[in-house]
Amino acid sequence: MAKDGWEFWRVSNSSSGALEWLAVTRPGARAAIDREKVWTLLPKSRMFLANWFLTADFGREDDANEWVYENIDSVEAREVALEVPEPSTEVVTRLTHPESSLTLNQIDRHPVDRLLGKRVADKLANRN
Repeated sequence: MAKDGWEFWRVSNSSSGALEWLAVTRPGARAAIDREKVWTLLPKSRMFLANWFLTADFGREDDANEWVYENIDSVEAREVALEVPEPSTEVVTRLTHPESSLTLNQIDRHPVDRLLGKRVADKLANRN
């Protein structure tokens, strides 16, 4: 588990195996909703944004998950952060308009520099 109770996840498409997200969870959070929530990296904005559709998928107890979650350490997370594809405008719009699992006021953010360090944030800022 990372500093301050954060856990990092490499999230891949279950069909293709392609990397889609770098995610963080906080299983030891004080608020119950924050123990269930999944935040995903938006490279361009250098933020982890609460992701309601990944939160719903991560919490599933059947085998019908859309994504595969691989728990990784913070060193690997810093590398994966630089490989994460930028989500489309449609996906970002979908993230900021929750349909289930989270309410609009539960869609919060955490800066990359706070979770992965300034060096990763700077590299993301300079990414083409």
